Amino acid sequence: MKKRLLSVIFTLAVVVVTSCKFNNETASEAIIPYQNILESTIINNVVCMGSALNGVYIDLIPDSAGRANFADAMLSNTRFFPDDQGYFYVESLSGYCIMDAAVPDLKGVFHPDKSYICEMIDVARYRGYGWVNYSFNNPQTQKTEKKSGWVRVLSSAQWYLGSGYYASELDGKPGMTEIAREDFEYQTVVHSMAQGMAGISAAYASDSEFISDAYRAMVHHNIFNSHGSGYFFVYNLQGVVIAHGATPALEGKNLIDYQDTKGNFVIQMLIDKVVNEGAGFVDYYWLDPADQQVEGKRAYVEKIEGTDCFVGSGFYHVTD
Repeated sequence: MKKRLLSVIFTLAVVVVTSCKFNNETASEAIIPYQNILESTIINNVVCMGSALNGVYIDLIPDSAGRANFADAMLSNTRFFPDDQGYFYVESLSGYCIMDAAVPDLKGVFHPDKSYICEMIDVARYRGYGWVNYSFNNPQTQKTEKKSGWVRVLSSAQWYLGSGYYASELDGKPGMTEIAREDFEYQTVVHSMAQGMAGISAAYASDSEFISDAYRAMVHHNIFNSHGSGYFFVYNLQGVVIAHGATPALEGKNLIDYQDTKGNFVIQMLIDKVVNEGAGFVDYYWLDPADQQVEGKRAYVEKIEGTDCFVGSGFYHVTD
């Protein structure tokens, strides 16, 4: 269901919008090339999932074996694009594969002799993050294709996390307006987080306390835009805050009756969206942690499969 939903969202997002309004002014019709959108989306997803791993490793899991198991649980079934694309891999700075969502058999393989692995290690170790271009087997086409991968060091574990795209993924993809781009990127990061949290809930089902602690560690230090307002939140379907990246003091509180400045029952709106549709956008008003002003917010929320919780994130904009 989620793959079908994301596929529909992806199709809608790439439709060029010919006329729309934003901030009460006619939106710019400038079209952003799809490659630019693809690359920024990959970077945002690696940053978000890397911050989530670092948070859990620093706060909850000190040993390498436990960290490897957690990465596998969180990322092995996570894809942020339809058609099984947008997968993650984790490698050590010494050349061992910790996990690879596309090629699970690589787990534990020592391959520092691969030229692209050497380059990734150098980028992660000396620069912290960056792009690496190489050739790799595309699991969709079963052909060796040119690939661009973006890696970021996981400093807590002396590993790095990466993802990328194949050249064929650019074929026939139109660009997007800035509004469509922002929607699209938030959809993908929330989709990744929802799948990752679902994997954790399944793998650690016997330890509900650890699951809640992991959710919190995953979002507490996870800010992914330049404005400082790109954070995640997790609620259950009764309206209780499970984890909140901007305001941890809200955790444990039931906000089902919270109304914004326009009288909207915000949390109930979010719950209705995930119960009725599984995922989607909701517009409301919320405090922006970047400037401490109540502003219009557009959030994307998605149910965490196998749980009674959902995760979301959104962006602020000027409204009447």
